Formats: sequence, C-alpha cells, structure tokens
Amino acid sequence: MLKETLFQEIDRLKPEMVSTLTDLTRIPAVAPENGGDGETQKAKKLMEILGKIGFDKIERFDADDSRVSSGKRPNIMAYLNGESEGSRLWIVTHLDVVPAGETSAWTKTAPFNPLVTDDLVIGRGCEDNGQSLVASIFAAAALRNLGVKPKHTLALAFVADEEQGSVFGIQHLLGKELFRKDDLVIVPDGGNAE
Repeated sequence: MLKETLFQEIDRLKPEMVSTLTDLTRIPAVAPENGGDGETQKAKKLMEILGKIGFDKIERFDADDSRVSSGKRPNIMAYLNGESEGSRLWIVTHLDVVPAGETSAWTKTAPFNPLVTDDLVIGRGCEDNGQSLVASIFAAAALRNLGVKPKHTLALAFVADEEQGSVFGIQHLLGKELFRKDDLVIVPDGGNAE
C-alpha cells in the first residue's frame, strides 16, 4: 500500500521534476579546466530548490578554488531524518557537467536550452547527472509530503568536480569525515552501455 501511494505521489510531482531539471540544465556548471566557471550558479539554484522541500538540515562544504570567480567549488548535503539517527542512506550525485562540445552537433536544441518532449528532457547534463540529482530530491519530497519517516536518514550529497577528477568534490568531502563505516551509499552515475 505504501509503495503504491509513494509512486502515486512521485507521479503527481512529475511536472515539478521536469521543471526543476530544465531550470538546473539552463545553468552551465562546467569546470575551469574546460573554460567554465564551476558550479556556483547551479548550487545557488539548488539551494533554493532544497529550501522549498523541507529537509531537516542542509549543509555546505565548499572547496577553495581560485580558478573560478566565486573562489569556491560547492558541495551541498541535505538530510531527511530517519527513524534511526545512526544509520544513513547516502545518494551521491554531481553538479558539474562536461562541456557542450561541438554546438553544431546539437540539432534539436542548444546545449543549455533544454527541450522537453513527451517523456524526455534534452540538454547538456540532463542524463549525466541531472536526472539522478532531481530524482533524489523528489524521492525525499515524496516521503516528506506523505509524512513518511524513512528507516535510515536519507542524506543527499550534491558534489562538485566529478567530471574532472573529484578533487574539489567527493575527495574534499572525504577529508571532512562525513561518511561513516556503516552508511549505505548509492552513486547513480554508473552509466549504461545501452
């Protein structure tokens, strides 16, 4: 019964998920190695989105990087408290995207001007890793909306610099001792050959 109710709530949230994905896709988050200015603008938008969901706690652990105009590479954690304070389920996604590449190859839309079709959102970073980022946020929103407290605290990590080696992202966070030995971790960015 709960599973069916949860899926119904997720279906209800679909228009908001599509809107959120398109809003985030419009903001280039390209590393300075590739001529970009990093993830700061996307992180600002993400903080607005997270603030509306009603997470129990939101934290930032920015990494210093003088190559970007803000001087920081943002890493954001959002927590939805579970029944057990000690046990956490992490979903780790990333804010950055690869460069647009040859823009003439973008025949349906410009890279950072997402196109919404029947069941697709087309734009740079939608699949890698925008859709997973948005899915994690709205999974938490569905639980919150239904008043469901998960067994484990749901901890969402939105990291910088995944596309260029993760020095300013997950490697920076590992130095903060945020992750515990008994935490469960999902990284929905494994790709698929098909």
